[in-house]
Amino acid sequence: MRVVKLELDHFRLYERLRLELDTDEVCFSGINATGKTSLLEAIYYLGTVRSFRFAEDRDLLRHGANLFAIRAEIERADERQMLALTYSRGGKQVAVDGERCTRLSELLGRLVVCLFTVEDLDTIRGSAARRRRFMDLLLAQVSPVYTKAMGEMTSTLRQRNAALRAEPFDPVAVAVWEAPLARACAAVTALRRSTVDELSHLAPHLFAELSGSQHHLALDYEGAIEETRLPAEQLEEPFVQLFRKNRERDRRRGYTTKGPQRDDLALTLDGSDLRRYASRGQQRLAMVALRLAEADFLGRHTGTKPVFLLDDVASELDDTASSRLLPALRERVGQLIVTALPDDLDRLGIQGQIMQVEDFQVTPTT
Repeated sequence: MRVVKLELDHFRLYERLRLELDTDEVCFSGINATGKTSLLEAIYYLGTVRSFRFAEDRDLLRHGANLFAIRAEIERADERQMLALTYSRGGKQVAVDGERCTRLSELLGRLVVCLFTVEDLDTIRGSAARRRRFMDLLLAQVSPVYTKAMGEMTSTLRQRNAALRAEPFDPVAVAVWEAPLARACAAVTALRRSTVDELSHLAPHLFAELSGSQHHLALDYEGAIEETRLPAEQLEEPFVQLFRKNRERDRRRGYTTKGPQRDDLALTLDGSDLRRYASRGQQRLAMVALRLAEADFLGRHTGTKPVFLLDDVASELDDTASSRLLPALRERVGQLIVTALPDDLDRLGIQGQIMQVEDFQVTPTT
């Protein structure tokens, strides 16, 4: 899969941009704060319908503009499609080949993307919400069932929480939401568990390849119920029992305290918590390995090698890891789109199209 054209209108500080991306490897080079990362953000947004910067949609609007638009022509298995996303105060609209889609989810899975940024270290060291977001974004690109289950879980969770806070308290009004909530939670948990199991077979080898060390990286899924390696339909009853058991506690707190909305992805190095005992360099390499595993996962489940977005990674890796990263990526991705400082180009070993970015202007270089 490749992005062959990219068009932006009023996105971030770009007023109007039209780019043709000619190769499987593209580098946007420039000093900091010139607009490099915004280009990756636009591509990622078109693939996932959200920003990787935790930004509100309105924050992506160029100052004074009423809407922004992102369009890209993508190539997949020798077929081309034009994808478009427009945001205004009234919401988002998406289209494929000029035909408007009725749901935003119809865009998911068309532009398959992976991303590594310097902020990714927060996925390792930060809150469980960061790691759940990693799982959610990955599964949204490959599983419409997961997207639907997440929507149902969010909706029924909101209803149960409202019933928990209602006065006077009515346990029957709470219980009525527990069976549909358990069904959605079971589907989410089963898909997350199978995904983590698959990643856990991929990431350790990749960590060893990048680091050249004998340290063992391991992944595990920490769920709300004890046994998660069961078909979704067999997980429903344990969730019903969990909600019933915690109903009084949940009433006192005013929200559902146990469930997939609080689950975590556990990462260990040689059996110790990666967040607490690994060095910053080891944490960084673990996250890169996880992103490479994500690329493999997406390739297996979508039938196409993804577009991989790499943001200023040379500043975060030593020379050895930097020299090993791009060869490892080239085996796994359909297109590699990189941002880098000018001084880092030689160290990364870019093989492809280099574009100079300066003051939100992009110029191809010879």
